[in-house]
Amino acid sequence: MNEDIIEQIGAENTSEEEVVEEKKMTTWLIFSMAKKKYAIRSADVLEIIRDVSVYRLPFMPQYIEGVLNRRGDPFTVINPRALIGETDTTPPEEPLFLILKRDDDQLSLHISDILFFTEMSEDNLNLIPGSNEEGFFLGTLGYGGDEIPALNPNAFELLIRKDLGSA
Repeated sequence: MNEDIIEQIGAENTSEEEVVEEKKMTTWLIFSMAKKKYAIRSADVLEIIRDVSVYRLPFMPQYIEGVLNRRGDPFTVINPRALIGETDTTPPEEPLFLILKRDDDQLSLHISDILFFTEMSEDNLNLIPGSNEEGFFLGTLGYGGDEIPALNPNAFELLIRKDLGSA
């Protein structure tokens, strides 16, 4: 009789367990280039630096502005506007750079301004159907009624490797 009661209590306990699904949250950095908003995962950014000189390099593709010196290490400076379909590809006048967190490369993006950081569920990222790792955009983020394009930092590295023959 006691065994029956123990089995019944065990069955009740297993049926009452609730499965709570946690949404994965991601922190995004929202920034601007030529008064347009863009987003990048904050995990892809190592540092934000200002007021450093860019040293031009000869015979580079138009989207490579040159290199900057970050504590003795050279970082390739990319003008994303020259790649993402902007009509005016002039680099921003502001000396503001996102240093990208890369395992095997040293890249930075020349941007206009840092707007804010926000934490959102991965569900808020509207992926571009059929996009691949070479696409400059992951998708868009819905925020405050705006659709903010989310950049794919891997695409910049892949393009440089392809254009400079090290792919």
